Amino acid sequence: MMIPTREDCLRLMVRYGMLEHIVEHSIEVAKVALFLSIELNRRGQRINLPLVEASALLHDLTKTECLRTQEDHALTGFRLLKEIGFERIGEIVAAHIHLSKEMDPQQISEEEVVNYADKRVQHDRVVSLDERFEDLKRRYGKSERAIELLEGLRQSTFEIERRIFSILEMDPNRLQIHMDEADQSDRKVSP
Repeated sequence: MMIPTREDCLRLMVRYGMLEHIVEHSIEVAKVALFLSIELNRRGQRINLPLVEASALLHDLTKTECLRTQEDHALTGFRLLKEIGFERIGEIVAAHIHLSKEMDPQQISEEEVVNYADKRVQHDRVVSLDERFEDLKRRYGKSERAIELLEGLRQSTFEIERRIFSILEMDPNRLQIHMDEADQSDRKVSP
């Protein structure tokens, strides 16, 4: 399985013309996804860190173009990544809005981590799921059907949150604080 480096991902973002605010969002999603993955792995999960980082960085790779074409950016992202040789990353990108398959109840998957991290980042900052879904409703809840779909998505995201944070034994509302503490701890260790 080929996994692009962080630098490769940043080059792909430029190559496919991602708008700056979408790049900033993707970088923050990658930070959240990596933090969660590292902490989950410390507690016995088996999450592929380079795969999570690349998938989180590239989850909105085709969103800029899809703003113009009105296509599904999860699907176009999957197709593009598969075409350029990153099929597994494409599979995760395809699931970053809606998880399409049943997940193993004993293991947290890369799909779940990236999906959840994306829901915790509004623009370029970590927010609660309630805050994020209120924003999504304002932006995309233009019909009864859209509101129903968002509510289903909200419920499934809260279930992912419950699973992740029951393993981590952390309060999800303190995610940013936990990330900041880990960052401070890493800085103390590094020369």
